[in-house]
Amino acid sequence: MQKLAFLQRPDAEKLAVSRVAPAVTFAALLVAYGNAVSAFPEEIHDDYRWVFIVAGLVVMLLAIVWALRWAGLSLEAMGITRKGARRGALIGLGVGAIVILPVVAYFIFPLGVSGGSIEYSDTDDRSLASFTLWALLRQPIGVSLFEETMFRGVLQGLSVRAYGLVRGILFAAIIFALWHLVINFRTVRDTNVGDTMGLAIAAQMASMLGLILGGVFMSVLRQRTGSLAAPIAFHWLVVIAMHGTLFALSD
Repeated sequence: MQKLAFLQRPDAEKLAVSRVAPAVTFAALLVAYGNAVSAFPEEIHDDYRWVFIVAGLVVMLLAIVWALRWAGLSLEAMGITRKGARRGALIGLGVGAIVILPVVAYFIFPLGVSGGSIEYSDTDDRSLASFTLWALLRQPIGVSLFEETMFRGVLQGLSVRAYGLVRGILFAAIIFALWHLVINFRTVRDTNVGDTMGLAIAAQMASMLGLILGGVFMSVLRQRTGSLAAPIAFHWLVVIAMHGTLFALSD
């Protein structure tokens, strides 16, 4: 029996490596892609916003095909299924409304911020029509759908298979936070929170921790509902509520 176990061990190790390698490789590519795209000057993002969205959708479809044909994942393992989608979306919206309420309250009553209010330069030149277009079309398609499919879909399917449920979810959440390094820095910089170094550093650290916790939370939503609809709806509502509040508070 010991000899048989010894002979089987290399096969088990090969199987583990064959599952870990796709997860790590995909994660590294995701972090590199996300931060590289975010590093483009804001003027390019504004002038070619739909080009970035279409390119992202193409990358997303290629990732799904790769996961299906070469990584050995099923659509169900990625949460891409109609079963429970409506229920999942409603759960995502409901939970998102509860979670984002304290953040919105802080935006309205920002303790410790110079001037007594949070100013976000991205909202200064945005009209109601452009904000509505962003909120109802560009954000859900270019951000929520894309990121949740890539992270809670493909990456989570790969990482849970490689590391198990708990460690796989934590791995995906950390990668989700690292994906936002550049955009997170720019967002804090573009607010008056960035005027004070200590407050800016605290905001960066809090944002990264919040992204990890948010990633874990959305992964749990995905696992419990069995559908990507829940984290997609949650992600959309949280982002829209934050930006909508800043837009409403802008002069």
